[in-house]
Amino acid sequence: MEDMKNKTAIITGATSGIGRATAILLAHHGVKVALAGRDAKRGQELEKEIVSLGSDAFFIKTDVSKAESVRNLIQSAKKKFGEIHYALNNAGIEGALGSLVDMQEDDFDDVISTNLKGVWLCLKHELETMTEGSSIVNISTNITRMGMPGTGAYTASKAGVESLTKVAAIEHGKKGVRINAISPGAVDTPMIHRIYPGEEDFKNISEQNPLGRIAYPEDIANTVLWLFSPMSAHVNGNIIFVDGGSSLV
Repeated sequence: MEDMKNKTAIITGATSGIGRATAILLAHHGVKVALAGRDAKRGQELEKEIVSLGSDAFFIKTDVSKAESVRNLIQSAKKKFGEIHYALNNAGIEGALGSLVDMQEDDFDDVISTNLKGVWLCLKHELETMTEGSSIVNISTNITRMGMPGTGAYTASKAGVESLTKVAAIEHGKKGVRINAISPGAVDTPMIHRIYPGEEDFKNISEQNPLGRIAYPEDIANTVLWLFSPMSAHVNGNIIFVDGGSSLV
């Protein structure tokens, strides 16, 4: 998209899965990308890959649960690129899985700190610097709609992300900044393979989807691209399910 060329984006959780796919897609459209994540090796490799595509990128090690780390990310992106036009708040962890009764307090806190507090911190600092025409996308999950045993902390954190999205959209809409969330179902990422390590389990979740497969990271990245682009200019405060219809069955 020519109207996105030389725009700038911040992506958290950029080194794998949805974040990585989005970074590469944006680079193909001429967007400059600040890559945030915890894995420096993979981050630096992705930085080189994007530069080889003819775009500009830099990696900065970031822990989204820490205010100073997020502040440093935003300041570094502004120093490198000037204005920030887009942000994908994608960093997240599944955490320890188990029943609400068996869950430990530290495990619950870890998930909430990264998935919910982390998105709030990113929104806080992104919105302080973004101007009219900017767009933010937060990543949620479709299990906020239907619930899933053993994922209490994860589901609660993502439900919080959806609420933050709606509040931010109302607070900043008149400033010309749009905020939306994407709620994927199962996506072929390292996280889903940790949750379903067995080949048979993975096959089952694919077959249960109305489209006969789970999502690829690129499916989500394409939706992010649309939400960043002028084609979605009147889309604000929405929770968009990109799950092949799995939340309906």
